[in-house]
Amino acid sequence: MKKIQLLLVFLLVSIASYAQFNLNLLGHLPYPNNTCAGIWHYVDSVGNEYAIVGVNDRVAIVDVTTPATLSEVFSVPALPGQVSLWREIKTYGKYAYAVSEGGGGVIIIDLSGLPGSINSKHYYGDGVILNQITSAHTIAVADGYGYIFGTGNGLANGGAVIVDLADPWNPVYVGQYDQEYIHDGYIRNDTLWAGEIYAGQFSVIDVSNKANPVLLATQATPGQFCHNTWLTDNSQFLFTTDEIHGQPLGSFDITDLSNIKLVDTYLTDSMPNEEVHNVRVLNDFLINPSYGSQLTICDGARPNNIVEIASYPTGSYLCWDASPYLPSGRIIVADVDGGVYVFEPNYQRACYLEGTVTDSVTGLPINNASITINPSSKFILSNLIGEFKTGFATAGTYDVEFKKAGYITKTITGVSLINGQLTNLNILLAPFELVGNVSSASTSNPIEELLFLLLMVPTLLLQLRMSMEISP
Repeated sequence: MKKIQLLLVFLLVSIASYAQFNLNLLGHLPYPNNTCAGIWHYVDSVGNEYAIVGVNDRVAIVDVTTPATLSEVFSVPALPGQVSLWREIKTYGKYAYAVSEGGGGVIIIDLSGLPGSINSKHYYGDGVILNQITSAHTIAVADGYGYIFGTGNGLANGGAVIVDLADPWNPVYVGQYDQEYIHDGYIRNDTLWAGEIYAGQFSVIDVSNKANPVLLATQATPGQFCHNTWLTDNSQFLFTTDEIHGQPLGSFDITDLSNIKLVDTYLTDSMPNEEVHNVRVLNDFLINPSYGSQLTICDGARPNNIVEIASYPTGSYLCWDASPYLPSGRIIVADVDGGVYVFEPNYQRACYLEGTVTDSVTGLPINNASITINPSSKFILSNLIGEFKTGFATAGTYDVEFKKAGYITKTITGVSLINGQLTNLNILLAPFELVGNVSSASTSNPIEELLFLLLMVPTLLLQLRMSMEISP
């Protein structure tokens, strides 16, 4: 019994240490009687850092300058009847913009008076959409324009309502995109990458003419319930999330919009059934607040081989949102029932392990070969063309085992993996039939040899046929 107890203690310690690597918790502000949703960042004129938090009954301004003593310094209460789980925020210049499915239009918060004061008002639309923005699901701000997504009251079919922020306190309506409901979106260089959750896709929309956006391309996402999108730093790849249990983050090559390609998927290492809720990108690292209440960070420098390099548990249900964009480099996080967290990340490139598995006789790729990396016991399968891609957060020496039914298992020992470096392993697996053929060739009876070869023909033909079926 004592040994079992000691084993359980060891396992719990191992799990705890695994679940909290490369992220150092600096501060935590619980909201025990509330829920928290969106979170974004702001820095005042004297360098104080703030988290702007979408609490269910207010927008909270939390001073995170000294993480050990987090404090809510100001708030903008929700109007009567507008308490809501959903409350999202973005900042632009000295202003914050918050929306909610609970109503209230767009709350505009003037932050220029911080650390001394704030001022706020509600914007419900102007001009031809006067008073038509009753509610919204999310908001994005880019290049002097606001994009209000998932509006209520049927406005823009729940697509994107675009406002000019030349005067940030007084937005001016300039156009809309109404072909599909948009849950969230990311804008760069006059292109909107829209997460069209109910259509099960992301759309690429030219918004250079705000009064007449033009659809350029659409692409289904892995779970066909696209929640949010974010570009790599070089704009050549797009990461997407699907708010469906057990569905992965997707990585898409978008260099050719006529031929968008899914190049990788990512499920969190410790809770693969709990999907990423939002993905944010900084220096080609993916910051992933996720279901199961966990924050993970992935190395996305090789978008076709996403590797988790950091993880930390937060509340008990959903880590909703995160912003890694403060000048201090700290990450601020909002968890639905866990409150506000401040982390110091250790951004490090992963150790990449990639290669191919090939039939040593036919030269054809072997799909679904199992690759186990010990002592980590990390397990992956080769794809349809025999390729495998994986990696680790920590450098080390590993033994890599390759196994497939009908083939002789091969283990490569002493494989050295180094952070930021790619290690290639191109493996030839010998079929069992080849061993049987060689051992039988020692017989001195030519008739027996001929009979043996004739008996082997159907097996070899079947093996060749199967290999051809999986070839590209």
